[in-house]
Amino acid sequence: MDDCILDIVRKEGESLRVYYSTLRSFNMVDVRQILDVSNPDFILHAVKEPIIHEGVIGFMDSIHKVLGGYSELFGVIRQGNNWPYWSSETRFIMRGLEQHTKVTNITRLDKKRYRISRRGLDDVVIVSIDDYDLSIESVRSAVDKYRSFDAVFKSNPNGRISTEAVQLAASLGIKVLTWRELLGKLNLKW
Repeated sequence: MDDCILDIVRKEGESLRVYYSTLRSFNMVDVRQILDVSNPDFILHAVKEPIIHEGVIGFMDSIHKVLGGYSELFGVIRQGNNWPYWSSETRFIMRGLEQHTKVTNITRLDKKRYRISRRGLDDVVIVSIDDYDLSIESVRSAVDKYRSFDAVFKSNPNGRISTEAVQLAASLGIKVLTWRELLGKLNLKW
């Protein structure tokens, strides 16, 4: 199936214009072109885990539009309004960070990375990983996919963090943190 437009009319709530895309990578040029030509509320990526370049998710948030997969699309449809849509994990992270006294701004860089601006301290970039057990492979995969960040945040409160994962991350200059540890470290210079 090639790229196409789908207009969804809800029984209750606003209509939703969806752009179905087969792109494997989304950068600002791609997204702006889709928006200029089709003006969708939601860009649906057909590829399971496309590359979403830095700045795209933040830009979409700033113009009150969503870029996501099928689970995000169904979430938007269920909620009855087109924006904002955040997964339960994203909502938890954003809400918790917004309530932190040192945090002045949060920018979603992509689905899993957040740039956190802090009062009187340098910005930090975290990657949220929701694995039950955070292993050395979890850290390796995050480094392969996201390249540049300061910490891995284990967003799943269950399971454990392996010693090997912490050791590998430390050797790369990356912290591995639970939610509680993240909130504490945000008060300090990294």
